[in-house]
Amino acid sequence: MDELAEVAGLLTADHPSSAQAIEKSRRRLMNEAARRHRWHPRRSSEPAGKATSRRTALVAGLSAVMMVAAAWGVHAWMTRPLYHPEPLAGQSGPAASFLLAAADGRARHASSGRHWYLHTLNGTTAVVRSPTRPNVRYTVEVRASVFNLAQNGASSGAKMYEWDGDDVEVRPVSPADHAAWTADWQPDADALKVEPPHGQRGPEPEEGGYFDIGPPEARELPSDPSELRAWILNYATKFDHERLRQPDLYLFIYAPLLLAELPVSDRVRIATYRILASLKGVRMVDATDATGRKGRAVSMVQTTPAYGTIDWQLFIDPSTGRLTASQGVVVKGGSKNAGVPPGSRQFFQIVKKADWTNESSRKLLPGWIWNKNWEPPFD
Repeated sequence: MDELAEVAGLLTADHPSSAQAIEKSRRRLMNEAARRHRWHPRRSSEPAGKATSRRTALVAGLSAVMMVAAAWGVHAWMTRPLYHPEPLAGQSGPAASFLLAAADGRARHASSGRHWYLHTLNGTTAVVRSPTRPNVRYTVEVRASVFNLAQNGASSGAKMYEWDGDDVEVRPVSPADHAAWTADWQPDADALKVEPPHGQRGPEPEEGGYFDIGPPEARELPSDPSELRAWILNYATKFDHERLRQPDLYLFIYAPLLLAELPVSDRVRIATYRILASLKGVRMVDATDATGRKGRAVSMVQTTPAYGTIDWQLFIDPSTGRLTASQGVVVKGGSKNAGVPPGSRQFFQIVKKADWTNESSRKLLPGWIWNKNWEPPFD
């Protein structure tokens, strides 16, 4: 290991040397070197070898300080925030007005309680092979329930508990798909070799890291919209430390996780709606969710090599500020979904319940979760 690596290894993010301390040490060493040069020339009575050793030690010390400064400079550069709070962009139009109305609705219907309870129906669409007939394929939606429970307060620990529903449902997409599925005696997800969509809301991001924060980070999120926007984008870029090419698209896809899936305060949800209202490219659409309900949704289009062009849609009740559903509708397929027909829901989620509550966990969760071998960790 070289000297720079040794010095860099001593650095920790918890106790970094400040720039002032580094500069002060450098000046002291330089002054000491100059003083010794003035008062201990070669003609002094001190042996030349000893003076040389001292000068060598000083040079080595100065080199070490400079390496520390360089290593800390690299560390500071690689961990600096790339985004800072700044006023949100002002957008006009139906989508922005709709989202601001949702923020006001959430403010009027703020909730509190001991538990954050979430019940969703998650799903995905896949082209499957017939398990009995060669060269026969058809398109199905695969859906399953997911239950989440977290306890309010920092003393509750750092976990959000999740249980997958017992039943995985298969639904053919079109009448022709239904006929082909029925001809196969209506095989289930295991027979069709498709993975249950538990917790799957969408693909991995094309840029930035996945927004996979847990309850500890969720409890510390700022409720100011400008600060929250910077926090989310800095979290997204902390892995590769590169600014996003499409920050508004990243925010539209991943910030809605704060609207239902995570145990955050209603102030954070209100701030999230205000962030969404500030994004460019958001539009209003008439759409149908995975339960067949028709309504107005806000959407933004994403194009990637893997999934082609996807129209991401958020269904929101503006009167209460509640997210009721989200989905990614295929406009044109990519390499991973080339056979999925346009108009299909590549990913979707129906929010059946998402709220703070004082109900006991035994009443909130389905009966099959409770058994003699294991029970949820809180009442």
